Order: sequence, then C-alpha cells, then structure tokens
Amino acid sequence: MKAPNDLSFLPDDYLDNKAQRRANVICAILFLVTMVTIGMAFTTGERSLRDMEQRHTTKYQEVTTAAKRIEQFKELQEKQRTMAHQAELTASLLEKVPRSLILAKITNALPTSCSLTEFALESKKRSATPAAAGPKPAFQAKGAPGQGNIVGQVADAKVYDVALKIAGLAPTDVQVAELLRKLKGETMFRDVNLIISDWEKGDNKDQQYRKFQIEMTLDPNADAQDPAKNASASLGNK
Repeated sequence: MKAPNDLSFLPDDYLDNKAQRRANVICAILFLVTMVTIGMAFTTGERSLRDMEQRHTTKYQEVTTAAKRIEQFKELQEKQRTMAHQAELTASLLEKVPRSLILAKITNALPTSCSLTEFALESKKRSATPAAAGPKPAFQAKGAPGQGNIVGQVADAKVYDVALKIAGLAPTDVQVAELLRKLKGETMFRDVNLIISDWEKGDNKDQQYRKFQIEMTLDPNADAQDPAKNASASLGNK
C-alpha cells in the first residue's frame, strides 16, 4: 500500500501522455523551423538565380549589341574601301591631261623662228610587278534571303605611262636650248631629253636649220583639273 504522500488522483498514463504531447509539440516546432529555413534558403537561392539570369541576359544583350556595331563598322569600312577603289578605277579611265593642253604647252614653249615637224604621243599600260600587285581587293555583299553571299572581285585601276616625242627645226642651238629649258620648267613633263640635234640644209643652199628631236614623259600625277597635284609634282621635280 502506498504512503499518503504518494497518493495521486491522476490517471496512470496522464504523465506519459503529457510527455508525449510535449515531445510532439517540440518536434512540430522543430519541423516548422526547418521548413521555414528551407523555404527561406530556397527563396533566397531562387532570387539569386533570377538576379544572375537577369545580369547574364543584360551582359548578353550588351555583347550582342557591341558585336552588331562592330559588324556594321566592318561593313562600312569594306564599303568605303570598295567605293574608294571604284573611284580610283573610274579616275584611271579618264584622261587627266587633255592632249590639246599638252600640244598647247609645247607650242607655247617654242621660241621664235622654231617650228614643229613631228608630234607623237604613245600611251602604254603599266604592268604591275608581283610585289606591288599583290592580291586583288575583294568585297563581299549580302544577297537576298536564300541566295547566300555574293562575292565580287574589284578590277585593278589602270595606270598608263605616256611617252612624248617631238621633232622640229630651229635656226640655232640657242633656240633649242631655250625650248629644253621651258619644257623642263613645265610641271607636267618629266625626263626631258634631247635625243637628236643636227644641222640640216633648207631650200636655200646657204640656209641651214638645226634639226632636233626631244623625248619626254608625262607626269602620272599631273591633273589639269587639280592644281594642287601640279604644285606637288613641281616640288617633286625640283
């Protein structure tokens, strides 16, 4: 028999149930704390992932925009090179110095009592050396959808070497020397050389003329429409 102090009116399993409920509450609280922690970690990780994806998208857009700008700049440079080469090709097909102007320069340089008996002008296409020629510049243009790219080859600009030969009669060597001096003073003429100088009898047996022949070349940089080039050519001759 139990002592009076040990007497209890509670059911026998009350304390066990109370301890079990306390353990259940503690487990529930720990479960909730764990779930809240996991939820917060998941939310934080998802937010960080979204921020990273957004930064990645922004950087990708910046890189794509920069790549497009670089491509546009390259296309613009290629178009400029093509246009410059086409302009050079077109300019090479034009006669920079008219033949009438060349003849006028020579006629004005003739001293008094001198006359021309021959005027010859010969143009030869300059053959490019392998080192100077190099690969021909090419340009690439985008075609319509489904047609691919159109690759064209730009023709080389044609450069001509113009050789001049004049012959005439002069009373004395002084007039021939004067003619040479004036021709060498012209900016559009280069390599002025006296090839032949000999006496020739005229219709009158007592009358003699100095027969001369002069050869020279036309300055390839001479341009009758551009005084600046003529000035630079004059400085180069000096």
